[in-house]
Amino acid sequence: MGLNFANVGLTALRWALGYTFIFSGVVKCVDPVGTAIFVEKYLATYSLEALLPLSLTIAIVLSVVEFALGCLITDRVFSRVVSTITLSLVALFTVVTLLSATILPIGECGCFGNAIELTPWQTFFKNVVLLVMAFVVWRSERSEELKINYLSLIFAVAVPLIINIYALRHLPIIDFMPYDEGRNLREEVLRERAEERDAVRSMLKFRSVTTNEEQLFDSTDSACWMDEDLEFVEAVTISEEVADLTYNDFYLYTSEGEDVTESLLQRSGRVVLLCINDGEISGAQMRGIEQLRKCYGDENIVILSASKVDAEWCCGIEQMSIDAMTLRSMMRADIGVVVLSDGVIESKANIRDL
Repeated sequence: MGLNFANVGLTALRWALGYTFIFSGVVKCVDPVGTAIFVEKYLATYSLEALLPLSLTIAIVLSVVEFALGCLITDRVFSRVVSTITLSLVALFTVVTLLSATILPIGECGCFGNAIELTPWQTFFKNVVLLVMAFVVWRSERSEELKINYLSLIFAVAVPLIINIYALRHLPIIDFMPYDEGRNLREEVLRERAEERDAVRSMLKFRSVTTNEEQLFDSTDSACWMDEDLEFVEAVTISEEVADLTYNDFYLYTSEGEDVTESLLQRSGRVVLLCINDGEISGAQMRGIEQLRKCYGDENIVILSASKVDAEWCCGIEQMSIDAMTLRSMMRADIGVVVLSDGVIESKANIRDL
C-alpha cells in the first residue's frame, strides 16, 4: 500500500514538473520575439553582447527544449537522459535566478514569457521547488530502462517549432501585451494620463518665524497667509508616484517633438497605425503597404516608427515617433498594422497578411 502511494506521488510529481516545462515552453514559443527581448536582457547583464545577434535563435531553441522536455517527462520517454538534462537545466536556471535576485539584478525574469510576471525572488524560489522535483524524478529514473519512442520525440520538437515559425511569419497566436485586439486604448491611456496629472500638486512652502521650521501647504489653502508666525518661502511642485502604470512609455510625437498621444487616440472613426520596427522593406511587405493604402487611403494612415522613415512611398502620410521598445510591444512583426476604431484596437496584422 505504501509503495502504491509512493508511485502515485512520484507520478504526480513527474506530471507537475513536465506540465510546468510544457507551459513554460508554450508561452515562449507563441511569442518568440518577446522571448528574444528577455534573452537580450540576460546577455547584456552577463556582458555577452557578442551573442545578441543570436537572441532570437536562442529564444526559439529554449522554447523548443522546454516544451520537448516537458512532453518527454510526462510520457517517460528516454527517461534517464531526459531527467538528467532536466535536472541540469533547472540547476542552471536556479543559479542564474539567484544571481538575478542578488548581485546581477535584471528585473522580470521572463521564465513564463509575458504571460505571468514574477519578481527575481519569486522566480528563484519557484526554481528551487522545481530543482527538488527534478532531483526526485532523476533519482527514480536513473536506473530505469530506456523507453524509446521517436514519434513522441518528433512531436515534442515539431509542435513548438511550428508555433514559433507561425508567430514569426504572422503574429503571436496569443497576445500577452497590453495592446491586444479589443483593448480600449483611448480609455486606458487617458485614464492613466489623468492619474499622472492628478499626482502633480502645487504646494506653498512657508517657514515658521519662531522655530525656523519649514512647512508645506496646499496652494488653495488661504489660512497659511493669515498666520503671522509664517513667512512665505517659495512655491513648489510635488509629483507623487502613480503605481501600476501600464502605458507610462506610450507617447507619440510629431517631427517637431510635440506630444500628440491623446489627440490621436481621441480621433473618431478608424485610424490605421502602420508600425515599422525595421527600416528595410521587402517586396512582399511593400505590396502589403500598397494594399493598405488602397483600402484606407493615406489620410487615415499614421506611420509609427522609432526613427523617421525617409522613403518616397511615405510622402503625404502622417508620421509619428514612438519609443522603440514600446513599438515592439505593440507590434511583434517588423512591419505590421494596428487598426484603431474610436480608440479601440479593432485588429492587428503582419503586413504580409494584407
